[in-house]
Amino acid sequence: MTRGRHFVVLLALLRPTSGGAQERPRAGAARADSVIQVGADREVKIDAAKLATVEPYLAADPRDSNHLLVGVSLVAKLGDPRRPDFAQDVTCAALASFDAGQSWLRHDFPTKKCGDPWVTILPNGRAVFLALGRELLAYRSLDGGRTWSDSAVSFGRGHDHGTLAVDQTGGRFGGSVYVASHQSTNDDAGKVRDAVFIARSSDGGATFTEPTRIIPSYLPTFPDNPVTLADGSLIVPFANFTRRTADKERLDLLWSIISTDGGSTFSPPRYVADCAGGWGELAVDASPGPLRDRLYWVCWDRSNRHVYLYSSADRGETWSDPVVVNRSSGPVQTAAIAVNRDEVVGISWYDARNDHREYRGTFRCQEVFFAASLDGGRTFRPDVKVSTAENCPDTPANGEAGRRFVAGGDYHGLAAAADGRFHLVWADSREGIYQLRTAVVRVAAKETDAR
Repeated sequence: MTRGRHFVVLLALLRPTSGGAQERPRAGAARADSVIQVGADREVKIDAAKLATVEPYLAADPRDSNHLLVGVSLVAKLGDPRRPDFAQDVTCAALASFDAGQSWLRHDFPTKKCGDPWVTILPNGRAVFLALGRELLAYRSLDGGRTWSDSAVSFGRGHDHGTLAVDQTGGRFGGSVYVASHQSTNDDAGKVRDAVFIARSSDGGATFTEPTRIIPSYLPTFPDNPVTLADGSLIVPFANFTRRTADKERLDLLWSIISTDGGSTFSPPRYVADCAGGWGELAVDASPGPLRDRLYWVCWDRSNRHVYLYSSADRGETWSDPVVVNRSSGPVQTAAIAVNRDEVVGISWYDARNDHREYRGTFRCQEVFFAASLDGGRTFRPDVKVSTAENCPDTPANGEAGRRFVAGGDYHGLAAAADGRFHLVWADSREGIYQLRTAVVRVAAKETDAR
């Protein structure tokens, strides 16, 4: 693809003030309370028993509560990891369900060395799959994931962490599909710069506009997932990763930018937080209620002790102080967020609170927890445990996948279905190798006045 628009925003980077797993007793938080009801923890059966199945991303059809879509990486071991010629065969697949997650259809894509799978469902029920191979590639499905196109749209090389968003409104850009990713580019002097890459499709992912590339600073810059507001405005968050200071601390700054013209031009960056310990996630309240268009950013700190939520009631101009979501002291990883039709904010994450075997280090066994806010992110109900067995990544069957994906990937799946239920999909190695599991969480909403 040819280079598109390219502009630079001068940014003053000042910190604002302001062995296989075994079943174990359900220690810690309960699996249910009077408000949060956790359904059965079930295997996602896709005939991948010999593959480490990691990094699932989940999308829910906003108009059909039975329609779910997952993007996932499938890792096969090749040879002995102690040998210098060791390699892994990593492919990607899309999993579609039309019965609310009871059964799944699997489609494998031809891209090898595939990673960072991402999916979305359009207002007309069609679907787009995005993943990173040697290039960033987008495939589309005209029937919601039952079948997929053989050819892909390529966005070229130099990408990382590609994500998708869809304008679900009926406005000027309604139905548009947005791709956001990090891309390394060269300036006129040949020096590498990090750009926020944005491209838009108005035909369901068949073609895309010339991309907009934003270079907000000379620091390493990585965008996260975009969202759209009720008027079609596009919000894109991104992190600036700073160098370590003399005391070995890092100040990673998170910003957001907004476009009101379909991703052609963007505002100057607005500061969100200095919480960028891993890939966070942005969500928006798309309900018709009083909290419509409220933005939520979830992240976890570099100490892996806290899951934080930040919120904005003014389209990202200003953001709240952080609210601590988890009730434990961690370690925590890979937090995900979704907002349902009743304005309930749901957050899930991997949590090692019940494994006190410190010698395992980064390979401590984890479980999946969920918490909900019924007042626009001000407070959270006590968190509940979703998974019914510990997940230990450091196993012979997982091999290098267990070392690379210590929490099942850089993210897991959480989405709010059209009926208000929260669906979770996560990588779980209770049987010794990462396999997908799923559960449904119901939250009894109540009237809120968080404006």
